[in-house]
Amino acid sequence: MRNVKDLILKQIKSRGNVNSDTIAKICNVSRQAAHQHLRELVNLQQILRVGKTRGAYYVLFSKEKARRLKEQDKIYKTRLRNKSLQEDYIYNRVVHSIPSLKRLQKNTQDIIRYAFTEMLNNAIEHSGSKYIDILLTLSSNAAAFNVIDRGIGIFKHVQKKFRLIDEYEALTEILKGKKTTMPSKHTGEGIFFTSKAADVFKIESAKIGLIINNKTDDIYTEEIKHCRGTKIFFQINTKTRKDISAFFFQYTDSDYKFDKTKVTVKLYHKNVEYTSRSQARRLVVGLDKFKVVILDFSQVKAIGQGFADEIFRVFQLDNPGVVIESINYCKAVEFMIKRVKNQ
Repeated sequence: MRNVKDLILKQIKSRGNVNSDTIAKICNVSRQAAHQHLRELVNLQQILRVGKTRGAYYVLFSKEKARRLKEQDKIYKTRLRNKSLQEDYIYNRVVHSIPSLKRLQKNTQDIIRYAFTEMLNNAIEHSGSKYIDILLTLSSNAAAFNVIDRGIGIFKHVQKKFRLIDEYEALTEILKGKKTTMPSKHTGEGIFFTSKAADVFKIESAKIGLIINNKTDDIYTEEIKHCRGTKIFFQINTKTRKDISAFFFQYTDSDYKFDKTKVTVKLYHKNVEYTSRSQARRLVVGLDKFKVVILDFSQVKAIGQGFADEIFRVFQLDNPGVVIESINYCKAVEFMIKRVKNQ
């Protein structure tokens, strides 16, 4: 159907670029048919596809554009046997395969190297997985990687190690930033700082998906199809202005000790009311190691007197050197916090 292809070319000339959904709608064809016509035009070197995900779009072909896309859009994918692996060595192999990584601005390179090596090291030393899959992609506007193992699973591992009630409680302990199952080798800071540096950071394990979207300043959990082991996803804009050293400075003191953390209360348990002292006691476990604790009450509609009293009076009296800052609280939560503080 030459008419469809002519219409596609006309639309690209008019709009600059189109995606498959737009073509399907304009040409009144199915998405499968639209993809087929677009593929044929790509094979004829009349158009170019930019991107490899659902966000892909198409532009008119030129040799210069094709050359740039070939240079910018790179993928490194491999399966590693988890035996005597060194994360720095693996990252150097990735850079050797994708030289464009070395041409990124230095702050972006630093973030990618730190995040990749930290997450790979976690899989190497904690997962117990025989194999680890890694995938790193670099396009014109974003760098992303996956680290996937088939081990015990990060939430289950921490839950068992510290005898926690469930995997949601383990999730919160991990995000505090100093919880590690191997204190002789790790400080427990890797996931904390990696999640802060990312534009989008995801952890999937068992039936829990944790999503941290720093572009929209949102963090939430979702139920997923059972995931064996742990899957980590990290994404950063290649033109980011973030600086990994700035995150270290923001959460460390003058002696470079990690002394500040943020706890998102709504992640503590799924679909519960925050009323009891026992809930509060579990929430503050380990927080005495920090000088500043930020409690984020986003989407928490109310807290009970016992819950508030345990944190803002009992814990505070026992740990006068810890500063507790509360953010994103509603009127009901604010009222209860002030009430116990006044007591």
